[in-house]
Amino acid sequence: MQLIPTISKILGAAANALLCVMVLVTCIDVVGRYFFAAPLLGAHEIITLAMGIMIYLGMPLVTASDEHLVVDLAGSLLGPKAKRIQQIIVNAIGALTFILFSYLLLFHGIGLAEDLMVTEDFEIEQAPIAYLMAAMCFLTILVFLNQVFRGFTGSSQQRSEEHTSELQS
Repeated sequence: MQLIPTISKILGAAANALLCVMVLVTCIDVVGRYFFAAPLLGAHEIITLAMGIMIYLGMPLVTASDEHLVVDLAGSLLGPKAKRIQQIIVNAIGALTFILFSYLLLFHGIGLAEDLMVTEDFEIEQAPIAYLMAAMCFLTILVFLNQVFRGFTGSSQQRSEEHTSELQS
């Protein structure tokens, strides 16, 4: 099934493109501001929107590759079975949290659409951005649920061990 790697590549490429846009806009704004006393109009708006979208595009990618920051205070005290149960619980809580996020973003987007909210400088509609963020949260929910399922079947333990060995080498 080639759909998941394709989606990952598209999301990664879009996030990388947004990062490049942010860097380029920042450079142009700084050069214009300090050398020509003419800052780039709407630079703050572009950077803010690009950063928000980039973060939400990256959430399913980070979740799927288990790249979240982790503070594991009890890791050395737990055995393999308890670690697996802990991971299932953490992923289930993550899924529930992102259900709330996607719900709130969806209804926030509906409110933005009803009020015809646009950005200040370029008058970009805000509702589609909220819908995109809600969709990325929904995709993250699916990733968390996949990890919960793999935790129950035991296939996540093998992946976790491979990931740990990659980090150690």
